[in-house]
Amino acid sequence: MAEYAIDSNASQAAIRAGYTKKNANVVGPRLLANVHVKAAVALLEERQLQNAGITAEMVKRRLGLLAFQDVRKLFDRKGNILPLQDLDDDTAPMIAGMEVIIKNAKAGDGHTDEVHKIRIVDQVKPLELLARHFGLLVEQAPIPVNVTFVWQSAR
Repeated sequence: MAEYAIDSNASQAAIRAGYTKKNANVVGPRLLANVHVKAAVALLEERQLQNAGITAEMVKRRLGLLAFQDVRKLFDRKGNILPLQDLDDDTAPMIAGMEVIIKNAKAGDGHTDEVHKIRIVDQVKPLELLARHFGLLVEQAPIPVNVTFVWQSAR
């Protein structure tokens, strides 16, 4: 279990635990399927989260913030982008990346402009995770239907 906790990779954990590389891709997942091993891994992961100070409530709250983010919070009333240090703790996490380009946007005017490119976190995945958590998305197995077609030629 300690080996699995390193990277959550069953095959690599089996190798580190002494199993051969040849059999690790079979042995690792087989061990994880064992009820006692599965329970021990769950307990270990729970302890890791507690030690990191992460709770289920924190995860759900962050997913909610990302799922329902409002890009208007990135700008002031005049439409100017707010400096990063001025963003509140609920708004800053929505930014996945930011790039500032300084260039002459209009040739010949002798003025340099700042172009801000902001990439925000995709809302779809957090919404999907929340929907699954609350039972709003239920995977349904296809229902097998046997259909027989009979061809009769017209005479």
